Amino acid sequence: MNPVGREDLVPGKLYYIECMTQDLQSNVIPNVGISTMVGIFIGLKPIYTFSREVWKEAQFKWFDVSKLKCMQHESDAHKHILRDVGLNYLWRFYEVKKFKIQSDMEMRAVNLYLQKIIGDPYFTYPCPC
Repeated sequence: MNPVGREDLVPGKLYYIECMTQDLQSNVIPNVGISTMVGIFIGLKPIYTFSREVWKEAQFKWFDVSKLKCMQHESDAHKHILRDVGLNYLWRFYEVKKFKIQSDMEMRAVNLYLQKIIGDPYFTYPCPC
């Protein structure tokens, strides 16, 4: 899984959320004490610190990753109990590809079936034009 940068997060998409921590040498490493979560990205919210510095907090509606296994479609995420959370810079985000893989596989199956019926091995639905 490739990390997605905080500025590259897309509102409404599902992301795996991993908590990070710093070791004694100030290296950022995964915090194994906190399990991975899944969340729907809402947006970036500016947070003002005591030194008047502006940080951007990543706003999510999150739920436990174990519930992702039962979901058939990405839209099913809204059926779970979602908790609002704002995350600082010690969090890493990864795109959930489970549903894209499933829909690509289904589209390939539909295209193979239609190509067989039509007799045109180059036919694709929907048309990529």
